[in-house]
Amino acid sequence: MASRSFRRYVGKRLVNVALTIVGIMILNFLLVHLMPGDPTTQMIPRDPKFDASLRWQLVEKFHMNDSVTTQLAAYMVNTITGEWGTSYISRRPVFDIIMGDMKWTMLLVGISTVLTILLGIGIGAYSAYRRGGPFDVGATSITLFFYGMPLFWLAIVLQLLFTTHPLAMHWWPQLPSGGYYDTDRYGNQLRFTWPVVLSIGRYLILPSLTLAIGTVAGISLIMRGSLIDAMTEDYILTARAKGLSDYQVLRHHALPNGMPPMIALIAMNIAFVIGGAYQVEVVFNYPGIGYETMNAIWNLDFPILQFIVVIGGVAVVIANFVGDMLLLYVDPRIRI
Repeated sequence: MASRSFRRYVGKRLVNVALTIVGIMILNFLLVHLMPGDPTTQMIPRDPKFDASLRWQLVEKFHMNDSVTTQLAAYMVNTITGEWGTSYISRRPVFDIIMGDMKWTMLLVGISTVLTILLGIGIGAYSAYRRGGPFDVGATSITLFFYGMPLFWLAIVLQLLFTTHPLAMHWWPQLPSGGYYDTDRYGNQLRFTWPVVLSIGRYLILPSLTLAIGTVAGISLIMRGSLIDAMTEDYILTARAKGLSDYQVLRHHALPNGMPPMIALIAMNIAFVIGGAYQVEVVFNYPGIGYETMNAIWNLDFPILQFIVVIGGVAVVIANFVGDMLLLYVDPRIRI
């Protein structure tokens, strides 16, 4: 019976996921097509002597004169089948452009998310363990300070801090201020040799640190509050009465019971990290999805915009679905 109710719950969640994705696609299509401006003006040379008939050729080629319903139907079918069209500006397949940029964004978001989780859980757990102490007060103040700082501003500060010698400190570490690896040394043809991998890691330090520092406060504060609540429960008093040390109580009793809220928060945090990655990629000239999105907005490249926004929305929906499933596995009370 429990297994049947579990399958029914998962089935309902999958239906909600599908409906949400369809809603994202429709809303995204309408928002993009309501943007002011004519993309054909970005596609033809800015020369008054240029033949104006080319504009109408472009309109016919990209079906811009079709009705909104016709374009929406074609957009829905093409999204599902993977026929994402051609970029207005580069004239390259949108799928190739997005997949080429996606690996760099996934690398940046993946590393920063791991850093955020490790730092957030560690700081939050130790703050709860030393509640009211100097570490708790200091960590809470510092994380809240960076949490309230705009990500693009934090990125600029770190960029300036690690590309100069502040206060004439020549021993201060110098890190790349932009790009994704040393193209001057290794060329534009990317080959994953150890020197290139190390170069990629070096260029990732500042962007990933920016995202991690800007988002660690949410996880650390929720972890702290969850553990403080857990440590007031009766089973904690029982564990202490058995003679267990504070570390054993925290590690084996409080921490496992304080983790369920963190799973939902981490899933929600992915949306914030993806949104913040756009700002960080622009500041650090990092060739990911966010950087491509800014170029597409500037050039009114609608095909790229449509599918980038869909991918971001789908990633957030799936992350929340996976978080819900993990909660069902970790916390039996939810299944009940």
